[in-house]
Amino acid sequence: MPPMNLNSIVYKSTRFIFASIHAHLLRAFFAGVLIPFGFAPFHLPGLTILGLALLYAQLRGQTKKLSFWTGFTFGVGFFGLGITWVYVSIHEYGHLNAFISACITLLFVIYLSLYPALLTFLYSRLKVKSALFSCFLFSALWCLSEYLRATVMGGFPWLLVGFGQIDTPLKYLLPVVGVYGVSFLTCLAATFLVNSMLINLKKRYLWTTAFVGILVIPSILKHHQWTAISKTPVSVGIIQANLSMRDKWDETLFWQLLQHYKDGIDSLVGKAELVVMPESAIPLPANYVSDFLDTIHLEAKQADSSILLGIPQPTNAGSETYYSNSIIALGAAEGRYLKQHLVPFGEFIPQPFERIIHWLSLPPANLKPGNKKQLLIRVHNHPIATLICYELAYPQLLRNQLPEAEWIVSVSDDGWFGHSLAMYQQLQIAQVLSLQTGRYQVVANNDGLSSIIDSGGNIAASLSPFVAGILESNLYSAIGSTPWLYFGDMPALFLIIVIVILVIFLHIPRREPQHTAKLISN
Repeated sequence: MPPMNLNSIVYKSTRFIFASIHAHLLRAFFAGVLIPFGFAPFHLPGLTILGLALLYAQLRGQTKKLSFWTGFTFGVGFFGLGITWVYVSIHEYGHLNAFISACITLLFVIYLSLYPALLTFLYSRLKVKSALFSCFLFSALWCLSEYLRATVMGGFPWLLVGFGQIDTPLKYLLPVVGVYGVSFLTCLAATFLVNSMLINLKKRYLWTTAFVGILVIPSILKHHQWTAISKTPVSVGIIQANLSMRDKWDETLFWQLLQHYKDGIDSLVGKAELVVMPESAIPLPANYVSDFLDTIHLEAKQADSSILLGIPQPTNAGSETYYSNSIIALGAAEGRYLKQHLVPFGEFIPQPFERIIHWLSLPPANLKPGNKKQLLIRVHNHPIATLICYELAYPQLLRNQLPEAEWIVSVSDDGWFGHSLAMYQQLQIAQVLSLQTGRYQVVANNDGLSSIIDSGGNIAASLSPFVAGILESNLYSAIGSTPWLYFGDMPALFLIIVIVILVIFLHIPRREPQHTAKLISN
């Protein structure tokens, strides 16, 4: 056999290394793609656990550099599938061509992927030898990465792992430890699953038992009722128009829209104590449709019914007129709510991007957020909590209105996102909020899945997506608090930080001072 050329050996070795790295990153990408299948509309939470387990397994023995790219590639798969609706919004309703829309969406996915990349880099950097402490460290770092993603620069708290566990027994812990606490336990279960397959046979049963225990033990809270639910029903009617964003601005269709709402109100007042219409149900300020509003207000008041609807509210700022995305109360209800947390790029332009928006000749956003402290809307003297669209992803906004509020009303218009995953993911978040707070919720959405959610996070009644219709059902007011309402996410986040600090303190090797080392050597 002739001797091999040195260059040939180097070439083949390099090729083998790159092929191995590519295969490794491809597996990480596949693991990330699995995560969104644990959320609505797929409802396969086991795949989220499997995706996290595959990521954890791949990090064993990796270099810091490769770990970073493993996490980054995982994130591209995760968010590349999970937030495809961002492209729909930018392309269909931002009026940008397909290429620019795809580039903007890709940049957003790249940004979000930096968070799991940071997680995997830090995990690899710390190099914990203990299998148990390694599990806790990975789970804690995952939750910290989710918290940072949800808060930095306004945050993007979408697809937090805890939201997807509404379909597992872990959901019973949501009123106790919140979304981040459930995210931590989900990750911990995933790491235990890996160890049950890789650790020696004697300990395998312990890891398997721990894995099953995390997923099953929360079921003991299944029948626990954290809040006191009234036995007196409140009848509710939701009007779902299913009108596209473009059609709202067509003058002919606009008057047809008003007539559609008027017909729905006529059929519900006197029969339903509360009538709810979605976000921006009327896309023009009140002074443009004052006759219509006066008519339905008087009709509802005479029938002792309440009406809540979404409409822009003008607010003056200096010499310019801005608007607030709002919910107003008519009939037997009183008050209003101005949206506090606006959607970046949709409702306001972050200052660093204002020049880019101007360069692209896009219209500037002219919406302003409402005050943090607002009086609650009252429906027949019942105080209620209100959220508008994207605010559902920020549970703290809801917590600030509780425990005074007796139920929740959330309104949305997911027409911005077309036939995508957004609407289903948002409804799942709404389910989690009802479960966390022990409150019924009215979900009014323009283009589908308008629902009544009970205090256990279950959908009691719902309309189909992308059809017009009226949903009639009942809800029940609630008083009292869950542990999460008392303490929020701070206990879970504090515990996670303590875990990271303890692991670092106990398992990072300490260097001996040089003079001590010399004495020993002598």
